[in-house]
This record gives sequence, C-alpha cells and structure tokens, in this order.
Amino acid sequence: MQHHIFLTGNLQVGKSTIIHKVIEESGIIAGGFRTVGGNYAKDGSSDVFLLGMNENPAPDRIVAHRFGCGRGRTVYPEVFDTVGPRLLGDSSPSLIIMDELGFMEKDAVQFQNAVLSTLDGSVPVLGVIRNMQTPFLDEVRAHPKVDVIIVTEENRAEVLQQVLSFVQKSYSR
Repeated sequence: MQHHIFLTGNLQVGKSTIIHKVIEESGIIAGGFRTVGGNYAKDGSSDVFLLGMNENPAPDRIVAHRFGCGRGRTVYPEVFDTVGPRLLGDSSPSLIIMDELGFMEKDAVQFQNAVLSTLDGSVPVLGVIRNMQTPFLDEVRAHPKVDVIIVTEENRAEVLQQVLSFVQKSYSR
C-alpha cells in the first residue's frame, strides 16, 4: 500500500501548483519544506531557499546561488543538512510536503537520510521529484511506500483531483 505521492514531469508543468492547491482546498496544515527562488539580480543571478511551509526567505536558508545567463550555480549542502532535517522533524503534521527533491542535495547526506527516514514513517508525504537519474532520487522513487505520478499539461487537472482524494483519505485515517 502506497503512503506517499511524488509528482514529476517537465519544468513549469504545474507540479508545485498542484501541491499548493491541494493544501488550500483540503485545509490541512502541512509540515515539510519547499524550495523557492528569490533575490533576483539584474545580471540574472538569484538564490534558492529551503523554507518551511509558512516561512519567508532568509539569508540562513540559501541552499544555492544561481549565476546569471546559465553560468551555473554554487550549492550549499551544509544548509540542506542543517535546515532540512529540522523542517522534516519540526512537528507532527498530518501531511509532509517535500517540494522539491532534485540534484542540488546530492552531497547533503544528512538531508538525504532525513528524507528516507521520513518516507519510512507513517505520515503521508506529498512531494515533487525531478525527472532525472541520481542515486538519491532513484532511491526515493524505489522506496516501497512511494508512488510517482507524471504530470503533463493534459492530465494536471485529473492529477489534482487524484492527489486531493489521496490527501483527504490520508487525513481521515
């Protein structure tokens, strides 16, 4: 029996939007984390933050700095390792959000262990996972409690209803 759902698909197809709508429509107070961009500069550079569900960007939450015009990024795995496990273990929510898992946390072993430990637990997880191959992402996808759903422009309304139903059933346990 699956307990966790991860959404995957092309960039900007609506995966995170589905998660936000599910939280809004279900009224569930969720724990976990989200990654968001911010501090956009004229040269095209920006920062990526690892935040709790109701937190605003702060300097101690920067997990990566993207250089403008596709010139790469600097990743700070130590921030993943200190902030991430705390966000995953902060409370006892009815639903844990992981938005999103990708390549930036490849060197953040403590964060990876916290994610895998959370997946072993009983609280349902709703997340986004990048559509790429890394040992960590492959381990998440292969977890016995994880179901991965591919989101496309054509099926995103249907996926929203499917995920909303999953969350409502999980919440009523």
